Amino acid sequence: MTIIGIMCGLVAALFMALAFAFSGRAVRKCPNLSSLGLLARAHIMMGGLSLVGLYFLWVPEIVSEFQAWFPITYYGVIFYLMGQGCLFMAQRTVDPSRLVPLLGLKLVVLALINTLLLNSETYGCLQIFAIACTIFSAFLLNNAGRKIPLKSLLWVLLACCGYSLSDTCIKIQVGKIGEFGLGSLTAQSLLSTCLSYTMSGIIGVLILPWLSRQPRKVWKLAAPFSLTWMVGIVFLFACFEQIGTVNGNIVQSTRGIWAVVLGVLLAKSGQTYLEEKTSWPVVMRRLFATLLLLLAIVLYNI
Repeated sequence: MTIIGIMCGLVAALFMALAFAFSGRAVRKCPNLSSLGLLARAHIMMGGLSLVGLYFLWVPEIVSEFQAWFPITYYGVIFYLMGQGCLFMAQRTVDPSRLVPLLGLKLVVLALINTLLLNSETYGCLQIFAIACTIFSAFLLNNAGRKIPLKSLLWVLLACCGYSLSDTCIKIQVGKIGEFGLGSLTAQSLLSTCLSYTMSGIIGVLILPWLSRQPRKVWKLAAPFSLTWMVGIVFLFACFEQIGTVNGNIVQSTRGIWAVVLGVLLAKSGQTYLEEKTSWPVVMRRLFATLLLLLAIVLYNI
């Protein structure tokens, strides 16, 4: 099961790296688009897809066990939307290849939640060292190129807190959905995703009337983020259910490697509004920092 969880985490990492590149493209191509505006529109689209998914995945327990799954799903969605909004704020000034690996800092928050609040996990020396490698990697990336503004770093830290609390809720939520007797991890993950993102879409619809009108192209810019994020989140839900939130986030942190590679490709293709051109020594320094994440995966699972 650990191998399945790790594979799910690696696939989630790839699609989330793509999603962050698309969201960065949206906020930079539309400077007057607020983070809340992108958040609402993207999640309205995700909510529409999730409603279609619910039609095919519907089971009677969704109604009969409403009190079991709804509260934890609601809190997970609220924390997630807070984290996502903060991340969109950071993306206005931080390139995706720098921003995505910095999300590895959420491991610290998750470890504190699991040990101090939930008392659900204990960590050995190698696991603590794995977490330290992830944190060290994040700080190396901060110094690989021009400095990241302090304000942007604070937005990233707030995003990490929101994501970490949401991840904790996801772990519990998928467990609750698993009690429905669906029989497979795929069905549990898909149903959990559809329930969460239907709720996110409803919140997006409620927010939209309070936002300023935007050109139609905003929806087109938000669509690639919505699609790639939805695919990634299905695999992430499955990953957390199999190997837990801390280990899952170490595996998921390999999205930093994909983000560095995508950053090089974007800069080479002339998309310098999204990724600044950097020298090969800086690129190699970023790759070295992200390879520490692979070491962390191995150490954590020994």
